[in-house]
Amino acid sequence: MTLNNQIAEEIKSDGVISFSRFMELALYHPSLGFYATGGAGRRKDFITSPETGPLFGKLVANALDKWWYELGNPDPFYFVEVGAGTGTLAKSILQSKPSCREALSYIAVEISALQRSQHPEEVESLEQIPDSVGTGVIFANELLDNLPFDIYQSKNTGDWRQVCVGLNEGSFHEVFVECDGSLIKEFGNAQKPGIRVPDQVEARRWLAKAVSSIEVGRIVAIDYALEVFPAPENHQWLRTYRRHGYGDNPLVEPGAQDITADVDLSQLSRVRVPDLIRSQHSWLLSLGISDLVEEGNRIWRDKAASPNVEALAARSRATEAEALLDLKGLGGFQVIEWEVTP
Repeated sequence: MTLNNQIAEEIKSDGVISFSRFMELALYHPSLGFYATGGAGRRKDFITSPETGPLFGKLVANALDKWWYELGNPDPFYFVEVGAGTGTLAKSILQSKPSCREALSYIAVEISALQRSQHPEEVESLEQIPDSVGTGVIFANELLDNLPFDIYQSKNTGDWRQVCVGLNEGSFHEVFVECDGSLIKEFGNAQKPGIRVPDQVEARRWLAKAVSSIEVGRIVAIDYALEVFPAPENHQWLRTYRRHGYGDNPLVEPGAQDITADVDLSQLSRVRVPDLIRSQHSWLLSLGISDLVEEGNRIWRDKAASPNVEALAARSRATEAEALLDLKGLGGFQVIEWEVTP
């Protein structure tokens, strides 16, 4: 049975399904969802920071050493990467040989069994965040934007209706479902009709789980984000991606495209207010990206006459850094940090 047919059968049974349920099936169905077959990578649908090359992993390794020192060089020192994909970041970090390597216990969390099968042998691969993590870091790069969310739209009265998914002659379409007045407490009384907001309940649950799991250390999430919804006019906060470009309407061809949204910082703050928020551009500069690029240039100059693999990788750092620091792209992502103390 195709994913289209499975979703259609569920709608026929229940009448409509929430957008979050549609998104859950479209992205995370174990064999037919987007992340079972697509995902990040040069040959796939989009490129995240780790896929630009090894430079991002070297910088995260620098951050790991910094956090390790700040925590008093604990052993073991846990690094839990959530949404690890095929393990691209793990491979880059381990190849960088951080100072904390001997103490490092790397846990790669990935819901897709296919992608877990590609993780390096040095990491422990899990489907979910462990219930208890000692001292260390829980890290998520471009994860929260993909966690299922519901959508609500304002009415003429200022109340809200839920945007659900129905079925008509084999095609999925939006269905508005009336809600009680309690949503006004969450989203306010809309100033005009037609305003849409995501209810990012799964992102909030993820943060609550991370906070309850780690004993001492920090939680770090990197994503595109807004301070609060409703989003500014003309800002397309709900997006799809396919084959390194924008995709179609999110209800078209479930499983064939990514579905994503800006993370609402105000909603995360209901769980716990972040201790630090800054752009990826600023964060990577603080971790020494400029020095690594200059080092790469020196290595290339020294070996340009007869370049080897090391020299070619060093030469690519400048191109990688340009992409990672671009404020209109990856550099404009927000690095959101929560400190966890005993």
